[in-house]
Amino acid sequence: MRLKVAAFLALAAGFWLPQVQAGVNVGSTRVVYQSKEKEASLALSNSGEDGVPYLVQSWVSPFDNRDDSSDEFIITPPLFRLDAKSQNNLRIIATNTQNLPTDKESLFLVNVKAIPAMSAEQRNQNVLQIALKTTIKMFYRPANLKGTLPQAVEQLQWRAEGGKLTVHNPSGFNVVVSELLINNSASKGMPEVIKPLSTVTTPIALKNSDTLVLSYINEYGSTVKAAPVTAH
Repeated sequence: MRLKVAAFLALAAGFWLPQVQAGVNVGSTRVVYQSKEKEASLALSNSGEDGVPYLVQSWVSPFDNRDDSSDEFIITPPLFRLDAKSQNNLRIIATNTQNLPTDKESLFLVNVKAIPAMSAEQRNQNVLQIALKTTIKMFYRPANLKGTLPQAVEQLQWRAEGGKLTVHNPSGFNVVVSELLINNSASKGMPEVIKPLSTVTTPIALKNSDTLVLSYINEYGSTVKAAPVTAH
């Protein structure tokens, strides 16, 4: 699970106040949008620990272009107030998905930005206002996609080419990498996601007969350790 939190700072004056603790919690670490469904949902809650409401803004962006807003989906409500100790559901609706592939998943990001309200006391002070942004992956899964994610992991083809690790994903599923062990040692240099129908060459040193163990993130956000495989 990789939840990215970015701080957007609005400084009213040059005085520092203690960091505000976010009270908005996202109910899942990923969304799987089945194309046959009219929408997908994501629960949000305000724990109320800081006792203030939040202004919540949400949108979908392409995985490879995170600064843009996606044309394929809208989120409703896109902007709303979430009071302390209250909940709300985001509805993610496909609006322009006819050009997305039908033989593999498409990967997007759901962004949730929460801006805390100022208390009456803060309004009379010089304050630093902090908005917290949470980003989770969204997988748009075509209705005719065959197989399962565990089967896709089993089908990964690990090869040593030129002394470097190459992995081919012949399936239509995105495989999110948690950790890769080579001969029981953790390796750095794997991509965050092994995309469907793709081949990735990494900077990781590898030779034939090395043993690899991949840990990946499943649809529920849990880490799963795959069976050991041998490089060819």
